[in-house]
Amino acid sequence: MARAFIGSMECRVTVDKDLGGNWAVAVIVPSAAPLIVKLQGNDKEKATKGALEILQKVGKIDRFEV
Repeated sequence: MARAFIGSMECRVTVDKDLGGNWAVAVIVPSAAPLIVKLQGNDKEKATKGALEILQKVGKIDRFEV
């Protein structure tokens, strides 16, 4: 199971199949709105990693583990 970190706070990551070939990757932040990225693709693991890389590059999360 993937995990994301904001500072030292660990956040749960959920991955759900959306419409068609889309994946909705959500970082569940305690006491805040979830961070959601939607990606198209066939591979759940690649979509998860890609979404977390995007969130890290834009500064929403500090690091992640897949």
